[in-house]
Amino acid sequence: MSIVTTDNTQAFPTESAQAQARTRTAAKAAGLSADFTQVLRFVPGNRIIIHGTLHGQDAVFRLPLSAASHKQVTKEWTELCRSHTYMTGDTNRVATPLHFSEDTGLMVISFVPGTPLMKHLWSLDQDLRAETFARAGAWLAAYMAPSLSSRPANTRHWLRRAKTAMESQPHAELSEIETRIFRQMRHLSKQIGDTDWRVSIPHGDFHPNNLILSGTTLTGIDTGGSSVAPITKDMARALTHMARRGLTLSDQTKFGVDARAYDALADALSLTKTERSLHLPYMICFETLFRVEHPDMPKRRVTLALNMARALLKDLRQIT
Repeated sequence: MSIVTTDNTQAFPTESAQAQARTRTAAKAAGLSADFTQVLRFVPGNRIIIHGTLHGQDAVFRLPLSAASHKQVTKEWTELCRSHTYMTGDTNRVATPLHFSEDTGLMVISFVPGTPLMKHLWSLDQDLRAETFARAGAWLAAYMAPSLSSRPANTRHWLRRAKTAMESQPHAELSEIETRIFRQMRHLSKQIGDTDWRVSIPHGDFHPNNLILSGTTLTGIDTGGSSVAPITKDMARALTHMARRGLTLSDQTKFGVDARAYDALADALSLTKTERSLHLPYMICFETLFRVEHPDMPKRRVTLALNMARALLKDLRQIT
């Protein structure tokens, strides 16, 4: 078992216990009537997320463990409060903000019951997944709608971020092919030029594990976007996340990701021909290069990343 697949509460028991104690102290200092039942996620030196109750109501407590994480959770709280003003319907929702302490960064939100969409999709036969996955596109369209606008494409910004990230790629095979993908990304950047592209406030980490399905309701969690980004950024994040884990809706690929999933999100966001053929592939390049695989990533995951990168490069060569 690699450290990538080991529960951090087991891999770092002392640090986990200390983080849990800090959470209890922060809740007490805020005057909250809180009980804690289960650590949902622990990232040493970054954050701890715990399931429990607040004044008897099921809740999730998140405490930052560093200055950088404190800054990020503050942004997430602001974004959750913004999106909660309109994402409260019967179909598309976000978690309810319950409490935030500025001094400690302790954030408390409602617990969202249900099944992560990723897990639900895995339980379905491949030919039954597309209709359900389309709901993720509908959720994203609803989330982005109030902040939609357009502005000149700032492709250089995304090129710089991609280049910085790919330079830390620890896997030689991936590093070699990513260098070629980056060249194609630069070609796409020139094709896009300074024309306008659509932007919005994004989810920030949009993928099926951050959507919880319960009956007819889909609830987004871990919303952290604060500044605007191209609407294709969140879409590319979801598509590459699925491809790197082998979750497919069909037997065909398009720019390295599942073709049917690609079309489902493109249809949900009513992408134009240019957005489908240039903007979304550009952001798939970005996500491919930006999400660097861990040095100890299991071999299967590295192989899936290689397969995605090779298929992406093949299709990029047809349009650049």
